[in-house]
Amino acid sequence: MIELLSLPRRHANQVENVAGVRFKSGLPINSLPGWEHIPLNSKLPMLKCPGNQVIFSKNKIGQAVRDDRHLKHEFDPSGRDSFPEYNPLHDSNLKTFYANERNLKRLRENGEITHNNDVICNLKDFNEYRQQLHKSHLYYILQDLNRLEAEQHDRMLIANAELITNKDHRNLSARQHTYTEILQRKQLLDEQKMERCKKLLERTEEKFLYVNVMQNIRKATSEHKKALRQLRMQKHLDVRNDLQRKQLIALKKLFQFKKDRLQKNLRSLQESKDKKANEEQYASWNKRLAERIANQKTIQTLLAEVSEQRKIFIENHKRHYHEKWDRIQSAIKKRSDLTRKRFFSRHNVSSKKKVSDLEHEKNDIISFCHDFQGSFDRLPDEDVCLALKAVLDMETNVELPFDADDPIYKAAQFIIKHILAKFNKDLSHDKAVFTAVYDRLNSFFDEARKLILYKATQIYASARQSDKSKNGNNGYASRVSFSRYSSIIGTSSYSIHPLIEIKAVSGRKATPVGSLDSLVIESMTSLVNKAQTPHLCRNEMIFIEHYLAKFKRELLVGVGRLVFATLECHFQNKVMNIRQELLDIDRKFLLKQVTKSILSYTVNPLNFKSNLRLCTSALASDIIWSLQQQLLKPGRDPRRIAQPKFACNHNKHSMQLCMYCSGS
Repeated sequence: MIELLSLPRRHANQVENVAGVRFKSGLPINSLPGWEHIPLNSKLPMLKCPGNQVIFSKNKIGQAVRDDRHLKHEFDPSGRDSFPEYNPLHDSNLKTFYANERNLKRLRENGEITHNNDVICNLKDFNEYRQQLHKSHLYYILQDLNRLEAEQHDRMLIANAELITNKDHRNLSARQHTYTEILQRKQLLDEQKMERCKKLLERTEEKFLYVNVMQNIRKATSEHKKALRQLRMQKHLDVRNDLQRKQLIALKKLFQFKKDRLQKNLRSLQESKDKKANEEQYASWNKRLAERIANQKTIQTLLAEVSEQRKIFIENHKRHYHEKWDRIQSAIKKRSDLTRKRFFSRHNVSSKKKVSDLEHEKNDIISFCHDFQGSFDRLPDEDVCLALKAVLDMETNVELPFDADDPIYKAAQFIIKHILAKFNKDLSHDKAVFTAVYDRLNSFFDEARKLILYKATQIYASARQSDKSKNGNNGYASRVSFSRYSSIIGTSSYSIHPLIEIKAVSGRKATPVGSLDSLVIESMTSLVNKAQTPHLCRNEMIFIEHYLAKFKRELLVGVGRLVFATLECHFQNKVMNIRQELLDIDRKFLLKQVTKSILSYTVNPLNFKSNLRLCTSALASDIIWSLQQQLLKPGRDPRRIAQPKFACNHNKHSMQLCMYCSGS
């Protein structure tokens, strides 16, 4: 810039047209065709420089930097340079601290070191460091030169002394003088060196004193500035707190004002709503009063019409039943006449045929319940029970031990063809019949559970006893298996009565089949007393008893098969799974559904089958669970089955299995 300012000033008339000036091309005369496209660094020799950012470093972290400035004072007595500053990154005593990776990571994030653990320094410090290295290097060179010169001088003196001694060994005074001169020169050099060291020590002490004074001054200055700064901050905080307090008071006043205004608006709005609601209530109340008055008038009119129709219906009903009673009386009279005629003409075959034809014609007029009044009504209850058993066997295609002309066989055919096939009534709406069947099923469930538990206990005891005898006597007894007998359980109906009153039979031997011979009944009990429904006709009671006996038999057979299969699994070291939903079924609900399905079989026969399966699964699950808790309890159950919740009025103590189980 100074050179440009020192140039002479241009004249105003020397301005030329720059656009018209043509400069000479920079290409040489003998240049190659591609000279213009060659880069400049290829045309001219250039030094290699770094292409990216240059990072300067003196040494690795935790390693001391070579600093020989303390030696410089030996050849630089001015002492203008200060002592080296302390840098903690080059302190070798902190190697353990810098060995922690977290500290190194923090230093890298702050830009203190590189990824190779080199301490980063600026260009000024790096140049000073290089200058110090250069000076120390020169110092060592000069020191070596001085040492060499002194040694050479000493060798020369020694050589001269030896030469003089050799030439003139008699000249002791000269030799003594030379030796004294050497000692004096050495002493002089030592004294000069001591003086330099004293001066250097004094300067160093002065510098230390100066540094301490400056540090004290700086410390006092910093404390004074800190106190002033704290005073300013305290003043600022006081002013700020005052402003915030004033703003808070203003906001509280504003909030209270808005709150009061909101309460006032809410009160006015509530008053308007109450007023409007009262008006609507008054209007609705008047409307309801008008509708009620109109409805009362309509009801009075309808009641008058219904009373007239009821009177007409009662008169027609009385007339109809008077006529029916007259027909019944005439029919009874005719039947008595026919009975009397048949009694007097017993040995006359032709008269018997005529009487039977007349009786058949008269029975067509009578209702379905009195269809078999002449022959079937006189059949005793024992034969009716046997006929019901025969019906069950005929439905399962079992061979019967009756002849074709046996009255029991004929009664069974009559029950199948004329009662079960033609009965089309739904008795589930009769409360008395429903209650009687419900009570009988409830007691049957308890007795069936006791019976099957008793059988399972006997079978388990016999199987365990056979295993013990096998182990003790080394006989040929094998494990008890029920796979051969499951298909024949309950196949014969002559070991069970259709009315099925269950009683435990003592003295039974445990058998795998578990036949139904233990089910007995008082055969002399009449159907009316047993069914507890005297208002039903005999055909209706037979219909109910048939499906009730069928349900009981199928339930016992199905539950027995499942329980015996569980025993077989236990003897095979297996555990049968039980569904929790079957244990949670309410027993009252189940009995109501079964009773309804039996009484309404003619309407929905599929409901009877589905309820039979559900009852079989539920009762079998209950019995199997009680057996698995006591008798069939495994040593270790890998399934981790949770404890069930008994919904059939069972408690924990009544579920314990024993020989005479009293739990329901």
